[in-house]
Amino acid sequence: MKKKHKKRMVISLALSILISGSIPFAAVAASLSQEKQQLNQLLSEANQTNQHIAIAKVQAQSLQAKVQNYESSLKNLQTALSANLIQMKHTEQQIIVLDNRIAQNQKQLTYYRQHLAEQLRVMYENGKVSYLEVLFQSANWQDFLSRLYMLVTIARADQNLEHKISGIEHQLNSQKTLKVSDYNQLATKKSEYQILMQADQLIENQKQRALDAVNQSIQSQITRHGMLESQIQLTQTQIKQIELETQQAEQLMQNSSYVAQAEKNLVSINLQDLLKYAESYLGTPYVWGGTSPSGFDCSGFTQYVFAHFGVNIYRTSEEQFAEGVPVNESNLSLGDLVFFQTYAPGATHVGIYIGNNMMVDAQDYGVSIDNITNSYWGPKYLGARQIVKN
Repeated sequence: MKKKHKKRMVISLALSILISGSIPFAAVAASLSQEKQQLNQLLSEANQTNQHIAIAKVQAQSLQAKVQNYESSLKNLQTALSANLIQMKHTEQQIIVLDNRIAQNQKQLTYYRQHLAEQLRVMYENGKVSYLEVLFQSANWQDFLSRLYMLVTIARADQNLEHKISGIEHQLNSQKTLKVSDYNQLATKKSEYQILMQADQLIENQKQRALDAVNQSIQSQITRHGMLESQIQLTQTQIKQIELETQQAEQLMQNSSYVAQAEKNLVSINLQDLLKYAESYLGTPYVWGGTSPSGFDCSGFTQYVFAHFGVNIYRTSEEQFAEGVPVNESNLSLGDLVFFQTYAPGATHVGIYIGNNMMVDAQDYGVSIDNITNSYWGPKYLGARQIVKN
Protein backbone atom coordinates (compact mmCIF):
# COMPACT_ATOMS: atom_id res chain seq x y z
CA MET A 1 0.00 0.00 0.00
CA LYS A 2 2.83 2.40 0.82
CA LYS A 3 4.59 1.61 -2.44
CA LYS A 4 1.38 2.22 -4.34
CA HIS A 5 0.90 5.56 -2.60
CA LYS A 6 4.47 6.63 -3.23
CA LYS A 7 4.17 5.66 -6.88
CA ARG A 8 0.99 7.73 -7.27
CA MET A 9 2.55 10.72 -5.56
CA VAL A 10 5.67 10.50 -7.75
CA ILE A 11 3.58 10.30 -10.93
CA SER A 12 1.40 13.24 -9.82
CA LEU A 13 4.47 15.23 -8.87
CA ALA A 14 6.17 14.53 -12.22
CA LEU A 15 3.06 15.54 -14.14
CA SER A 16 2.77 18.72 -12.13
CA ILE A 17 6.42 19.63 -12.80
CA LEU A 18 5.99 19.02 -16.53
CA ILE A 19 2.86 21.14 -16.68
CA SER A 20 3.69 24.10 -14.46
CA GLY A 21 7.48 23.97 -14.14
CA SER A 22 7.26 23.88 -10.34
CA ILE A 23 5.97 21.58 -7.59
CA PRO A 24 2.29 22.49 -6.96
CA PHE A 25 0.53 22.26 -3.61
CA ALA A 26 -1.71 19.55 -5.00
CA ALA A 27 1.29 17.18 -5.03
CA VAL A 28 1.38 17.23 -1.24
CA ALA A 29 -2.29 17.78 -0.49
CA ALA A 30 -3.29 15.72 2.51
CA SER A 31 -6.94 15.13 1.72
CA LEU A 32 -9.68 15.52 -0.82
CA SER A 33 -10.83 18.69 0.92
CA GLN A 34 -7.48 20.21 0.15
CA GLU A 35 -7.69 18.96 -3.43
CA LYS A 36 -11.16 20.47 -3.65
CA GLN A 37 -9.92 23.78 -2.24
CA GLN A 38 -7.18 23.87 -4.85
CA LEU A 39 -9.62 22.86 -7.59
CA ASN A 40 -12.02 25.63 -6.58
CA GLN A 41 -9.15 28.09 -6.56
CA LEU A 42 -8.00 26.93 -9.99
CA LEU A 43 -11.54 27.08 -11.35
CA SER A 44 -11.87 30.60 -9.94
CA GLU A 45 -8.59 31.62 -11.57
CA ALA A 46 -9.65 29.98 -14.83
CA ASN A 47 -12.96 31.87 -14.68
CA GLN A 48 -11.10 35.12 -14.03
CA THR A 49 -8.77 34.33 -16.92
CA ASN A 50 -11.79 33.73 -19.16
CA GLN A 51 -13.14 37.09 -18.06
CA HIS A 52 -9.79 38.72 -18.82
CA ILE A 53 -9.81 37.06 -22.25
CA ALA A 54 -13.36 38.29 -22.86
CA ILE A 55 -12.38 41.81 -21.77
CA ALA A 56 -9.28 41.67 -23.95
CA LYS A 57 -11.41 40.59 -26.90
CA VAL A 58 -13.82 43.48 -26.27
CA GLN A 59 -10.80 45.76 -26.12
CA ALA A 60 -9.60 44.20 -29.35
CA GLN A 61 -12.98 44.92 -30.96
CA SER A 62 -12.85 48.48 -29.67
CA LEU A 63 -9.32 48.75 -30.93
CA GLN A 64 -10.42 47.38 -34.27
CA ALA A 65 -12.85 50.28 -34.52
CA LYS A 66 -9.97 52.62 -33.71
CA VAL A 67 -7.87 50.84 -36.29
CA GLN A 68 -10.62 51.46 -38.83
CA ASN A 69 -10.46 55.12 -37.87
CA TYR A 70 -6.71 54.89 -38.28
CA GLU A 71 -7.25 53.33 -41.68
CA SER A 72 -9.68 56.10 -42.58
CA SER A 73 -7.16 58.70 -41.40
CA LEU A 74 -4.44 56.97 -43.36
CA LYS A 75 -6.66 56.91 -46.43
CA ASN A 76 -7.38 60.63 -46.01
CA LEU A 77 -3.68 61.25 -45.57
CA GLN A 78 -2.89 59.29 -48.69
CA THR A 79 -5.53 61.27 -50.56
CA ALA A 80 -4.06 64.51 -49.21
CA LEU A 81 -0.58 63.35 -50.16
CA SER A 82 -1.70 62.55 -53.69
CA ALA A 83 -3.48 65.90 -53.99
CA ASN A 84 -0.41 67.60 -52.59
CA LEU A 85 1.82 65.94 -55.17
CA ILE A 86 -0.56 66.97 -57.98
CA GLN A 87 -0.58 70.55 -56.69
CA MET A 88 3.20 70.59 -56.48
CA LYS A 89 3.51 69.32 -60.06
CA HIS A 90 0.92 71.86 -61.22
CA THR A 91 2.78 74.65 -59.44
CA GLU A 92 6.07 73.50 -60.94
CA GLN A 93 4.47 73.55 -64.40
CA GLN A 94 3.07 77.04 -63.73
CA ILE A 95 6.53 78.22 -62.77
CA ILE A 96 7.93 76.79 -66.01
CA VAL A 97 5.20 78.58 -68.02
CA LEU A 98 5.87 81.82 -66.14
CA ASP A 99 9.59 81.48 -66.77
CA ASN A 100 8.85 81.14 -70.51
CA ARG A 101 6.47 84.12 -70.49
CA ILE A 102 8.94 86.23 -68.53
CA ALA A 103 11.68 85.34 -71.02
CA GLN A 104 9.41 86.20 -73.96
CA ASN A 105 8.30 89.50 -72.39
CA GLN A 106 11.86 90.36 -71.52
CA LYS A 107 12.85 89.72 -75.14
CA GLN A 108 9.95 91.79 -76.44
CA LEU A 109 10.77 94.62 -74.04
CA THR A 110 14.37 94.62 -75.25
CA TYR A 111 13.14 94.74 -78.87
CA TYR A 112 10.81 97.70 -78.26
CA ARG A 113 13.49 99.64 -76.48
CA GLN A 114 15.95 98.96 -79.29
CA HIS A 115 13.32 99.96 -81.87
CA LEU A 116 12.61 103.24 -80.08
CA ALA A 117 16.29 104.02 -79.87
CA GLU A 118 16.68 103.24 -83.56
CA GLN A 119 13.85 105.59 -84.45
CA LEU A 120 15.37 108.42 -82.49
CA ARG A 121 18.78 107.76 -84.02
CA VAL A 122 17.36 107.93 -87.55
CA MET A 123 15.39 111.10 -86.81
CA TYR A 124 18.25 112.83 -85.02
CA GLU A 125 21.81 112.06 -85.75
CA ASN A 126 23.10 112.83 -82.29
CA GLY A 127 20.00 111.52 -80.58
CA LYS A 128 19.94 114.65 -78.33
CA VAL A 129 18.04 117.31 -80.38
CA SER A 130 15.03 118.75 -78.55
CA TYR A 131 11.62 119.26 -80.08
CA LEU A 132 11.86 123.02 -79.65
CA GLU A 133 15.17 123.23 -81.54
CA VAL A 134 13.65 121.29 -84.43
CA LEU A 135 10.78 123.81 -84.68
CA PHE A 136 13.09 126.84 -84.49
CA GLN A 137 15.07 125.54 -87.43
CA SER A 138 11.97 125.76 -89.69
CA ALA A 139 12.59 127.70 -92.94
CA ASN A 140 8.99 128.85 -93.29
CA TRP A 141 5.52 128.27 -92.00
CA GLN A 142 4.93 125.27 -94.14
CA ASP A 143 8.21 123.81 -92.97
CA PHE A 144 7.19 124.60 -89.41
CA LEU A 145 3.88 122.70 -89.81
CA SER A 146 5.69 119.77 -91.39
CA ARG A 147 8.18 119.70 -88.59
CA LEU A 148 5.39 119.98 -86.00
CA TYR A 149 3.45 117.09 -87.57
CA MET A 150 6.59 114.99 -87.63
CA LEU A 151 7.25 115.73 -83.98
CA VAL A 152 3.69 114.86 -83.00
CA THR A 153 3.92 111.60 -84.93
CA ILE A 154 7.23 110.79 -83.28
CA ALA A 155 5.80 111.71 -79.89
CA ARG A 156 2.83 109.41 -80.45
CA ALA A 157 5.06 106.61 -81.59
CA ASP A 158 7.33 107.24 -78.63
CA GLN A 159 4.34 107.31 -76.28
CA ASN A 160 3.00 104.10 -77.78
CA LEU A 161 6.36 102.37 -77.39
CA GLU A 162 6.71 103.64 -73.85
CA HIS A 163 3.19 102.41 -73.09
CA LYS A 164 4.05 98.99 -74.48
CA ILE A 165 7.31 98.99 -72.56
CA SER A 166 5.46 100.01 -69.38
CA GLY A 167 2.84 97.31 -69.93
CA ILE A 168 5.45 94.68 -70.54
CA GLU A 169 7.39 95.77 -67.45
CA HIS A 170 4.19 95.59 -65.39
CA GLN A 171 3.52 92.10 -66.73
CA LEU A 172 7.07 91.11 -65.90
CA ASN A 173 6.73 92.41 -62.35
CA SER A 174 3.38 90.65 -61.91
CA GLN A 175 4.76 87.43 -63.36
CA LYS A 176 7.84 87.60 -61.16
CA THR A 177 5.64 88.20 -58.10
CA LEU A 178 3.44 85.26 -59.10
CA LYS A 179 6.53 83.16 -59.59
CA VAL A 180 7.76 84.00 -56.09
CA SER A 181 4.29 83.15 -54.74
CA ASP A 182 4.28 79.86 -56.61
CA TYR A 183 7.72 79.04 -55.29
CA ASN A 184 6.54 79.81 -51.75
CA GLN A 185 3.45 77.70 -52.32
CA LEU A 186 5.60 74.90 -53.66
CA ALA A 187 7.84 75.07 -50.59
CA THR A 188 4.74 75.04 -48.33
CA LYS A 189 3.32 72.01 -50.17
CA LYS A 190 6.61 70.19 -49.84
CA SER A 191 6.67 70.96 -46.12
CA GLU A 192 3.05 69.80 -45.79
CA TYR A 193 3.94 66.67 -47.69
CA GLN A 194 6.73 65.86 -45.22
CA ILE A 195 4.36 66.47 -42.30
CA LEU A 196 1.71 64.25 -43.88
CA MET A 197 4.28 61.52 -44.45
CA GLN A 198 5.38 61.71 -40.81
CA ALA A 199 1.75 61.64 -39.62
CA ASP A 200 1.12 58.66 -41.86
CA GLN A 201 4.04 56.76 -40.35
CA LEU A 202 3.09 57.79 -36.81
CA ILE A 203 -0.49 56.57 -37.18
CA GLU A 204 0.72 53.34 -38.78
CA ASN A 205 3.13 52.74 -35.90
CA GLN A 206 0.47 53.55 -33.28
CA LYS A 207 -1.95 51.20 -34.95
CA GLN A 208 0.59 48.38 -35.02
CA ARG A 209 1.69 48.92 -31.42
CA ALA A 210 -1.91 48.92 -30.21
CA LEU A 211 -2.70 45.75 -32.13
CA ASP A 212 0.47 44.04 -30.89
CA ALA A 213 -0.28 44.97 -27.27
CA VAL A 214 -3.84 43.60 -27.37
CA ASN A 215 -2.81 40.46 -29.25
CA GLN A 216 -0.01 39.86 -26.76
CA SER A 217 -2.42 40.33 -23.85
CA ILE A 218 -4.92 37.90 -25.38
CA GLN A 219 -2.19 35.35 -26.11
CA SER A 220 -0.84 35.67 -22.56
CA GLN A 221 -4.30 35.10 -21.08
CA ILE A 222 -4.92 32.15 -23.39
CA THR A 223 -1.57 30.62 -22.39
CA ARG A 224 -2.35 31.09 -18.70
CA HIS A 225 -5.81 29.66 -19.22
CA GLY A 226 -4.26 26.61 -20.87
CA MET A 227 -1.93 26.10 -17.91
CA LEU A 228 -4.83 26.45 -15.48
CA GLU A 229 -6.86 23.97 -17.47
CA SER A 230 -3.96 21.52 -17.29
CA GLN A 231 -3.68 21.98 -13.52
CA ILE A 232 -7.45 21.66 -13.13
CA GLN A 233 -7.37 18.46 -15.14
CA LEU A 234 -4.56 17.13 -12.95
CA THR A 235 -6.39 18.08 -9.74
CA GLN A 236 -9.60 16.48 -10.96
CA THR A 237 -7.63 13.35 -11.79
CA GLN A 238 -6.18 13.33 -8.27
CA ILE A 239 -9.65 13.80 -6.76
CA LYS A 240 -10.95 10.88 -8.77
CA GLN A 241 -7.98 8.86 -7.56
CA ILE A 242 -8.77 9.77 -3.93
CA GLU A 243 -12.41 8.80 -4.40
CA LEU A 244 -11.31 5.56 -6.01
CA GLU A 245 -8.94 4.77 -3.13
CA THR A 246 -11.75 5.46 -0.65
CA GLN A 247 -13.97 2.98 -2.50
CA GLN A 248 -11.14 0.45 -2.58
CA ALA A 249 -10.63 0.93 1.16
CA GLU A 250 -14.32 0.22 1.79
CA GLN A 251 -14.11 -2.91 -0.36
CA LEU A 252 -10.97 -3.95 1.50
CA MET A 253 -12.81 -3.70 4.80
CA GLN A 254 -15.35 -6.17 3.41
CA ASN A 255 -12.58 -8.75 3.05
CA SER A 256 -12.83 -10.87 6.21
CA SER A 257 -9.35 -12.37 5.84
CA TYR A 258 -7.80 -8.92 5.56
CA VAL A 259 -9.74 -7.68 8.59
CA ALA A 260 -8.73 -10.74 10.59
CA GLN A 261 -5.07 -10.18 9.76
CA ALA A 262 -5.42 -6.45 10.61
CA GLU A 263 -6.83 -7.36 14.04
CA LYS A 264 -3.80 -9.55 14.72
CA ASN A 265 -1.47 -6.70 13.78
CA LEU A 266 -3.03 -4.19 16.18
CA VAL A 267 -0.63 -3.04 18.88
CA SER A 268 -1.38 -1.98 22.42
CA ILE A 269 -0.64 1.52 23.71
CA ASN A 270 -1.87 3.63 26.61
CA LEU A 271 -4.92 5.30 25.10
CA GLN A 272 -5.22 7.90 27.84
CA ASP A 273 -1.68 9.01 27.15
CA LEU A 274 -2.54 9.08 23.42
CA LEU A 275 -5.55 11.35 23.99
CA LYS A 276 -3.68 13.55 26.46
CA TYR A 277 -0.85 13.96 23.94
CA ALA A 278 -3.29 14.76 21.13
CA GLU A 279 -5.11 17.36 23.25
CA SER A 280 -1.82 19.01 24.16
CA TYR A 281 -1.79 20.48 20.63
CA LEU A 282 -5.15 22.23 20.96
CA GLY A 283 -4.94 25.62 19.27
CA THR A 284 -2.13 24.61 16.90
CA PRO A 285 -2.87 26.39 13.60
CA TYR A 286 -4.11 24.63 10.52
CA VAL A 287 -1.56 24.47 7.71
CA TRP A 288 -2.34 22.92 4.37
CA GLY A 289 -0.06 19.88 4.06
CA GLY A 290 1.22 20.50 7.61
CA THR A 291 2.74 17.55 9.52
CA SER A 292 4.43 19.23 12.50
CA PRO A 293 3.53 21.25 15.63
CA SER A 294 4.14 24.44 13.64
CA GLY A 295 0.96 23.57 11.75
CA PHE A 296 -1.15 20.48 10.97
CA ASP A 297 -3.71 19.40 8.44
CA CYS A 298 -6.18 16.71 9.56
CA SER A 299 -4.30 13.58 8.49
CA GLY A 300 -0.92 15.15 9.24
CA PHE A 301 -2.12 15.58 12.83
CA THR A 302 -3.36 11.98 13.28
CA GLN A 303 -0.17 10.58 11.70
CA TYR A 304 2.02 12.73 13.99
CA VAL A 305 0.14 11.75 17.18
CA PHE A 306 0.23 7.99 16.49
CA ALA A 307 3.88 8.13 15.37
CA HIS A 308 4.78 9.52 18.81
CA PHE A 309 3.66 6.15 20.25
CA GLY A 310 5.43 4.08 17.60
CA VAL A 311 2.39 3.46 15.44
CA ASN A 312 3.05 4.36 11.81
CA ILE A 313 0.05 5.11 9.62
CA TYR A 314 -0.23 6.45 6.10
CA ARG A 315 -0.12 10.14 5.29
CA THR A 316 -3.48 11.02 3.75
CA SER A 317 -6.99 10.57 5.10
CA GLU A 318 -8.11 8.32 2.25
CA GLU A 319 -5.08 6.07 2.83
CA GLN A 320 -5.71 5.95 6.58
CA PHE A 321 -9.27 4.90 5.77
CA ALA A 322 -7.75 1.68 4.35
CA GLU A 323 -5.91 0.83 7.60
CA GLY A 324 -6.91 -0.94 10.78
CA VAL A 325 -10.25 -2.59 11.48
CA PRO A 326 -13.73 -1.18 10.55
CA VAL A 327 -15.80 -0.03 13.53
CA ASN A 328 -19.54 0.68 13.70
CA GLU A 329 -20.48 4.14 14.87
CA SER A 330 -22.30 2.65 17.85
CA ASN A 331 -19.16 0.80 18.95
CA LEU A 332 -16.64 3.60 18.80
CA SER A 333 -13.77 3.41 21.29
CA LEU A 334 -11.10 5.78 22.51
CA GLY A 335 -8.34 6.30 19.93
CA ASP A 336 -10.39 5.19 16.92
CA LEU A 337 -10.00 7.23 13.73
CA VAL A 338 -13.29 8.77 12.56
CA PHE A 339 -13.70 9.80 8.93
CA PHE A 340 -15.95 12.27 7.14
CA GLN A 341 -16.74 13.18 3.54
CA THR A 342 -16.91 16.94 3.22
CA TYR A 343 -16.67 18.14 -0.38
CA ALA A 344 -17.21 14.92 -2.32
CA PRO A 345 -17.55 11.18 -1.80
CA GLY A 346 -14.39 10.01 -0.09
CA ALA A 347 -12.51 10.15 3.19
CA THR A 348 -11.75 13.85 3.09
CA HIS A 349 -11.39 14.48 6.84
CA VAL A 350 -10.17 12.45 9.84
CA GLY A 351 -10.05 12.94 13.61
CA ILE A 352 -9.27 10.92 16.78
CA TYR A 353 -12.25 9.77 18.82
CA ILE A 354 -12.01 10.79 22.51
CA GLY A 355 -15.42 9.54 23.75
CA ASN A 356 -18.90 10.99 24.29
CA ASN A 357 -19.34 11.61 20.53
CA MET A 358 -16.33 13.95 20.57
CA MET A 359 -13.14 13.97 18.51
CA VAL A 360 -9.92 15.96 18.46
CA ASP A 361 -8.96 17.04 14.95
CA ALA A 362 -7.13 19.62 12.89
CA GLN A 363 -9.48 21.76 10.84
CA ASP A 364 -9.71 25.28 9.50
CA TYR A 365 -9.65 26.80 12.99
CA GLY A 366 -6.66 24.70 14.04
CA VAL A 367 -6.52 21.72 16.38
CA SER A 368 -9.81 21.62 18.32
CA ILE A 369 -12.44 19.34 19.83
CA ASP A 370 -15.66 18.77 17.88
CA ASN A 371 -18.88 16.84 18.28
CA ILE A 372 -19.13 14.22 15.53
CA THR A 373 -22.95 14.27 15.68
CA ASN A 374 -23.52 18.02 15.42
CA SER A 375 -25.30 19.64 12.48
CA TYR A 376 -22.09 19.95 10.47
CA TRP A 377 -20.17 16.73 11.11
CA GLY A 378 -23.11 14.40 11.68
CA PRO A 379 -24.40 14.33 8.07
CA LYS A 380 -20.84 13.96 6.80
CA TYR A 381 -19.86 10.97 8.91
CA LEU A 382 -18.34 8.21 6.73
CA GLY A 383 -16.96 5.53 9.05
CA ALA A 384 -14.32 4.65 11.61
CA ARG A 385 -11.19 2.51 11.93
CA GLN A 386 -9.58 0.91 14.98
CA ILE A 387 -5.81 1.43 14.75
CA VAL A 388 -4.64 0.12 18.17
CA LYS A 389 -6.00 -2.35 20.69
CA ASN A 390 -8.46 -1.07 23.25
